Amino acid sequence: MSAPDPAKIQKFREHLRQEWTGDRTVAAWRKWHAQIATFTHGATEAIIEAAHLRPGMRVLDLASGVGDPALSIAREVAPSGRVTATDLGLGMMSLAEEFARKKGLANIDFREANAESLPFADKSYDVLTCRFGVMFFPDLPKALRECFRVLKPLGRAAFVAWGKKEQPFFTTTAGIVLKHVPVPPPPPDPDAPSLFMFGDRDRLRRALEAAGFSSVHEEDRIVAGRWASSLEEYWEQFTEVAAPFRPLIDQLTPEKKAQAKAEILAALKKFWNGKELNMPLEIVIGIGTRP
Repeated sequence: MSAPDPAKIQKFREHLRQEWTGDRTVAAWRKWHAQIATFTHGATEAIIEAAHLRPGMRVLDLASGVGDPALSIAREVAPSGRVTATDLGLGMMSLAEEFARKKGLANIDFREANAESLPFADKSYDVLTCRFGVMFFPDLPKALRECFRVLKPLGRAAFVAWGKKEQPFFTTTAGIVLKHVPVPPPPPDPDAPSLFMFGDRDRLRRALEAAGFSSVHEEDRIVAGRWASSLEEYWEQFTEVAAPFRPLIDQLTPEKKAQAKAEILAALKKFWNGKELNMPLEIVIGIGTRP
């Protein structure tokens, strides 16, 4: 494997920050966070199970966004345990802090942090978690070495990422949008972070082993994604929240957007039972231990 290109990694890093820390993204997550938390609850349960949490533990959660799963982890390790929630920017974390106050969670701290240069001492944490963030690390090997560094001996790292691209979560929304954009995006850079990169079997396992983790385990799992609002609102949420795909949606003419929406609603109806959307979400769980 060739050495990482620093210029390319910096470009990935800047693009990621623009996508996920901007005012438009933060506003969308404020609006939809409750429904999204319910929709992705199965993934939150999966990472809590994988982390083997106990009261009293010190936990570092990366890419915490608006607080999933950090807020749930704080309850698991209470009263004497503590969670440090991190994200690239303050916008999302300001929402997470607000939600923590509303839930009465006092055992959680919030820090702006880059996974590739974590501002924490060696061997500081019992557990490290990251739900739907590992696939966006611009320099994955460096970030995983940092994860390894801040864990105590026998400390456990648990990651959840999206599985393969060919799953309903993508094919019913972004996959349809891509058919209607006037200029399709170029093929993805194989070295670039991407939403479904860990759909390649064993890719996450190999990355964890290369970073020094032992007892590494990778597992594919399907969890239920439940959306109790209307299909129209699911589409509206997608157009506002899905930062990587918003530029594509913005390219659509009103006519093309209406056509894409009609096709998306038809595709989503296959998972609608009359009361809620029940979509199978394909995820990958990666676990490793610091020797």
